[in-house]
Amino acid sequence: MAEERLIDRDKDKKYRIKVNENGEEELVVDESAEDGEAVIEEVMFAVPDEVEEPDESGLTKEQLEEKRRREEQERAERKEKVDGLLAKAKSENLLYRYATALEYIEKAEELDGENGEAQALKLVAYTRNFTDYSQIVPAAEVTEKLKACTSDERKAELLAVAQPSLDEEISKLRATVSAMNKENEEKKAERAVRFKRDRNIAIGVFCAIAAVLIVFASLAGYYSTLIYTVPTNKYLIVTCVLGGLALLTLIAGAFAARQLNITCRRVRLNKRNTTTQLGRDLLAEQSKLKAFIAVYSALKGEK
Repeated sequence: MAEERLIDRDKDKKYRIKVNENGEEELVVDESAEDGEAVIEEVMFAVPDEVEEPDESGLTKEQLEEKRRREEQERAERKEKVDGLLAKAKSENLLYRYATALEYIEKAEELDGENGEAQALKLVAYTRNFTDYSQIVPAAEVTEKLKACTSDERKAELLAVAQPSLDEEISKLRATVSAMNKENEEKKAERAVRFKRDRNIAIGVFCAIAAVLIVFASLAGYYSTLIYTVPTNKYLIVTCVLGGLALLTLIAGAFAARQLNITCRRVRLNKRNTTTQLGRDLLAEQSKLKAFIAVYSALKGEK
């Protein structure tokens, strides 16, 4: 059913904006309204005024002041709690109790998820003050908030501590990734030659069997039409023999098709790094390298 909105353009004419079944608006003259008042009432129901946001006009000056004071007090209390938790986290980091520090940081983030110091301390905890990068991947997950929330001065302070070790780790990882990638590509190329050769052989075998199957099936079909043309059973015997050969060829074709599928799948999987241990190790090292670069870029303030 078409939706209608009634509007009053002037005192003499009344119009409806009619939305038809195709979703198109049509302007039509309304003849059904009895007077201007009825039109106005229908407009009020059909097009209600926008709901205004609640304001504070109903509050007295004292109530407004009390509300502002209460909100300011809540903010101050929350900030005090966050600062206290972060102070404890910083102390735990200095005592090398990084797991405990992360617990305090997590509690602080529940109160203030955009606190820049919390992100800085979390990065320190994950990297054990930039001495142990076994958790570099989760450390890199901090970098987006670190770039957005932490001050440039704090990032520069962290970079002064982290830069020597980050430079060393990034340099070593780049060399490792380059060597592993070269070895991985060489081995994939070696396997590709064998896999493609096996696939080509499987294609040839499958096509040959398919051709033989077509020949046997065609001959069996042809001789089956001659069975009743002679009084003897010679064509019946020939048809049965050819049908049997066609059936055996069909079974052989099924095995050939399976082998063809296996060889094609090997060619396809060989292109992926996830199918070999070397490839998976390469992906892991690449992920670590990206994480190191993300941390380094965040501390340098790069976008």
